[in-house]
Amino acid sequence: MSDYFIGIDGGATKTLGRLGGGDMAPLEIRTGASSLSQNPADAVATIVGLSRQLLTKRQIGPKQVSVACGVAGAGNPAAAGKLAARLESEGFARVTVTSDAKTSLIGAGAGLPMVMVAIGTGSVAMRLGRDGSIRQFGGWGLAVGDEGSGAAVGKSAVRGLLWELDNHGRAVSDLCRDIMAHVGYRRSSILPWLQEAGSREYAALAPAVFEHLPHCRLAEDIVRKTAIDVERLIRTASDDGELPLTLLGGLAEKMSPFLSEDLRSRLIPALGTALDGACILAQRETETV
Repeated sequence: MSDYFIGIDGGATKTLGRLGGGDMAPLEIRTGASSLSQNPADAVATIVGLSRQLLTKRQIGPKQVSVACGVAGAGNPAAAGKLAARLESEGFARVTVTSDAKTSLIGAGAGLPMVMVAIGTGSVAMRLGRDGSIRQFGGWGLAVGDEGSGAAVGKSAVRGLLWELDNHGRAVSDLCRDIMAHVGYRRSSILPWLQEAGSREYAALAPAVFEHLPHCRLAEDIVRKTAIDVERLIRTASDDGELPLTLLGGLAEKMSPFLSEDLRSRLIPALGTALDGACILAQRETETV
C-alpha cells in the first residue's frame, strides 16, 4: 500500500489539490482552471504542475503516493486517458481520473449512498446506490440538455426578450430591460451576441431572473419551469425515491424552495466537497497498492 494520497478537483475556473496521509497535516494548493473540455493540454499541464508542487513542498516521492482526479470534461475518454497517462509517467503508485460529478457525489455523501444533483452553469445528477453502483443522469451540455441549469435559465430569459421585441418592438418587462443591457439593444448587436454566447455567458444572466422575483411574471414563469426540469432530473436519478438528496451548485439554494414537498423532505446538507470526494477515492487506492 502507498503511504500518501493526492486528491484533485479540476474545473473551469480553478483547481484544488490536497496532499494527505501519514502523520502530516494535509496540504492544500489552489491554482488556475483545468477543465479537460476547454483546453485539454493546458488542463493536463496544470494538474501535473499542481501535483509536483504538493510533492515538492512535503519532499515526498511520487512512488509513495496514490492520486485521484475529479476533473470537468473527464467524460471524454481520450482527454481523461491523456491526463492519466501523463500522471502515470510521473511515477505515482496509482492514478485514478474521473469526472468532477463523481467526486462531488462521493464527497457530498462522504462515500455513503445518496443522490446528488448539481445545478450551476450546467446540470447533472449522480446516484451512488446501496450496492455501490454509480450512475450519471443528464450532463449532456446546453445544446441538447442541461435542463434546470443557470445556462438554461439565462437562455429562457433571452428567449423572453426576443419574444417581447418581436411582439412589441421593445423590451416591456423589467427583466428583459436588464437582459438587453447585457446582450444588446438592437438586432445588429443582439445577433452577434447570440452567435458567440456559450453556457457561461447565458448562466451569467441567471441572477437577473431571481432578482426580479416575485414581482415579474416572466421571471416567475422561468423559475417555475426550471423547477419542473430540476424535479424531473431528481426523480429520474432517484430510483426508489428513498435515498438522501443533496443539491450543489450556484442555483441550489435558489431552487430548493420551489421543489415539491416530498423532495424537500429528502434534502440534506452536503457532507463534503468534490475535493473531499477525490481524496476519498485516492485513500481507497492507498489501501490496495
